[in-house]
Amino acid sequence: MAGRSSLKSLPPSVLDAVHDAIGRGQTIDDICELLRDLGTERSRSAVGRYAKDFAELAKQQRRLQTISQAFGKEFGSSDDHQVRMMNQLMTSVMMRAILPIASADEDAPAEDDEDGGKPDILALSRLAKAVKDVTSSSKIDIERESKIREEEARRTRERAAAEATEAGRAAGASEATLAAIRTRILGFAA
Repeated sequence: MAGRSSLKSLPPSVLDAVHDAIGRGQTIDDICELLRDLGTERSRSAVGRYAKDFAELAKQQRRLQTISQAFGKEFGSSDDHQVRMMNQLMTSVMMRAILPIASADEDAPAEDDEDGGKPDILALSRLAKAVKDVTSSSKIDIERESKIREEEARRTRERAAAEATEAGRAAGASEATLAAIRTRILGFAA
C-alpha cells in the first residue's frame, strides 16, 4: 500500500498552484520549478506520482459527471445529477444485498456458510444504516431542489411585478393601482 503523498502536506495555496499547473498540462520539471519558486521542494518522482494520481482522479470525476448527466436525462432533470445518481445506485446495491437474505430458506443452511446460512446481524445492521443514510440523502436532495424551484419562482414573480409596475407607470396608472398589481403578482402587500 502506497503511503500518503508528500505533496498533500503542502499549504493549500501551494497545492492549488500545483493543481493549476497540472490542469494546464505543465511538465513534472515545470511543477518542480514552481514548487522551488514558492519556497518548497519535493522530489521529481513524488511530483510525478502526484500528477499521475491527480490526472486519474480528474478522469474519474469527468466520467462520473458524464454518467450523472446521462442518468439525469434518463430519470429527470436536476442541477446536480450526482447526488440523485448516487442515491439510485446505492438503492440498487442495497436491493441486491437484501434480496438473497430475504429469499433464503431459514431451515435450509447453506453448506458453504460458516454460520449455517443465518443472516449476519452486523452486516444487516450496516445495511440498515446505509438504507437510512440513503433515504435521508434523498430527502435532503428533494428539499434542496424544492428550495431552488421556490427561489426561481420568487425571482420570476419579482421581475414580473417590476415590469408590470414600469408598464403601469408608463401608462399613467396611480400608485394605488400599481400597489394592487404588485400585490396580486407577488401575493403579499409590497
